[in-house]
Order: sequence, then structure tokens, then C-alpha cells
Amino acid sequence: MTTLAMSSYSVREHLGPIEFSFTDQEGNTQSFSFPFQKLSTLADFPTRAKDAFGVDEIETVAFQFRGGIDDPEIDAFAEGLSASGVRLLNVAIDAGDLLETDDAKRAADVAELERWIARFAALGSRFVRVNPGSPFSPHHGEQPPTHLVEALAALGDFAAQHGSRLLVENHGGPSSDPTWMLSLLDAVGVDRLGLLLDLGNFDALMQPTMALMFSPPGSAEVDPVALLESVDLAPVYAGIEKLAPRAELVHVKAHHVDDAGAVRPIDLDRAIGILRAHGYDGPLTIEYEGTGGDPWAKSARVLDVARSAAEVRA
Repeated sequence: MTTLAMSSYSVREHLGPIEFSFTDQEGNTQSFSFPFQKLSTLADFPTRAKDAFGVDEIETVAFQFRGGIDDPEIDAFAEGLSASGVRLLNVAIDAGDLLETDDAKRAADVAELERWIARFAALGSRFVRVNPGSPFSPHHGEQPPTHLVEALAALGDFAAQHGSRLLVENHGGPSSDPTWMLSLLDAVGVDRLGLLLDLGNFDALMQPTMALMFSPPGSAEVDPVALLESVDLAPVYAGIEKLAPRAELVHVKAHHVDDAGAVRPIDLDRAIGILRAHGYDGPLTIEYEGTGGDPWAKSARVLDVARSAAEVRA
């Protein structure tokens, strides 16, 4: 039965500063930081999500714990989960670059990912999501390299041994190409790896959404409505159609909610309708990526639209 969940990333602008790093196309590490205000804590998120959104499952993002894997806020978050009775559905882990060709560097990344997976599996996370390479990796053709397949197979076994299911997400770079992603899933095998389908992370949307993400909240330089409505979404719906049969978890992505409550750019009725047509009845996690205004209210609006589209009863 379809259930609704909320990602802590949806309300990141109220959960404190964020810092994260990715490998760029030249192999260099690029670091990003967002000095968000801290009006609430990740430890409080389970209870507040249950109260504000009426959900019994949540997701979180590893890089929101600024102290890394030993951050004491992870323990506080675990206590918040226990006190609220809310289940941890998934944790998005963005460490490392499994497309790295240097064996020693890739082995170190696998070891780091294993530490994160074990940490969150111990909190009862049903899924753990890793990246099949950096989101900024160049596309190397339709066939994923052997070293990536082997790394994910090993991580899939590791996650299973710790009681979680390993997922990869269409999350930029070659992973946003549905053909490449299907080849990767087939190569690793369904016993070791599943798919987190993000409705908004396809090539057609990556450039405009990056422009929105890195523009200051409320910036007059970027008009989100004009930017998003200029995108041809046909390839996005085609990508959802292609990947829907393999999805085990879905991110319901929205990049903008206006004052009248219109959700952009994806038509969630259409996108979720595609999922339903393919028999998808798994969880839907709201991942609001807009900036400015009240993220709790805007995330709630996205959730309401998704609930209606999926015919989920509160």
C-alpha cells in the first residue's frame, strides 16, 4: 500500500547550515555551503514531521549531520525517532565517488560508505541510498564500468547483512540517463540493488534546478516560474515511464510552490499516474527543493498534492 513520507531536506532552510562536497568532471573536489538558519533540529524532526504532516515515516540526508558519522546529533536523532514512534524509511548518503577509477581512492570511498550504512542501518533505516558516481560525473556511454558494478554489489551485500536495502537514485551525471541506470541495475542484480526514482532528477531539469539551488533565496536575478516553465518536460515523463517498473522508493520532487499553492515544475498528477499505471504502490517521499518562505508550509502543500494524486487517505 502506498504510504507518504517526508524528507528532512524539504525543510533544510530551518535546520541549520549545510556543507557538502562532490567530485566534478575533472576529478576535483568541489565544496558547497549554505548558511541556513537553525530554527529546529534534526532530533526534533521526527516528532514535528508527524505533527505537521501526519506522516509515520521520514527520510534524512547524511550531510545534514555536519559533524560527520560521529556527530552526536545522530544519537539525538535516534532518540527523536524512538520517542515519536516514526520510522526511518531511508537515508541519502552522498559520500564518495564510485565512478572513481583509482582503485585505492574508490576502496576508501567504499569503506566510508560502509560506515555510514552501518550507522543508519542500526537506526532501523529500511533503505540506504548511495550515488552511482558523482552527480557531476561525465557520461561514459550506456554501459556502466565494471568497477562501479563491483562496488555496488559489495555495498548491496553489506547493507543486506546489516538489515537495510541498498538503493541508487537518478541523481545527476550518467545516473539521470534512464538507459544507463537500467543497465546498471541489471548488471548489479535485483538481489543486491534497487532503484530510488526521483521524479525531478532528469537531465532536462538538472541545469535549471542547479541555477535555483545556488541562487540566494528570493533573488530577483532568477525567476523560478519563468525558468521552470521554459523546460520541455516530455523527456522527464518519458524517463519516469521507463524507470517506474523498477522503482522501490519514489521521491516526489517539487522545486517551487507559489503563493497560490501551485506546485512546479512537474505535474504530480501526471507523474504519479504513470507510477500507478505501472503498478507502483510503494512509499512516496516528499522532497521539496524550493527556497524562500516557510518550507514547512510549502512542503505540506506538495504533500497534499501528492496525497490527492496517489489517492492516499490521511
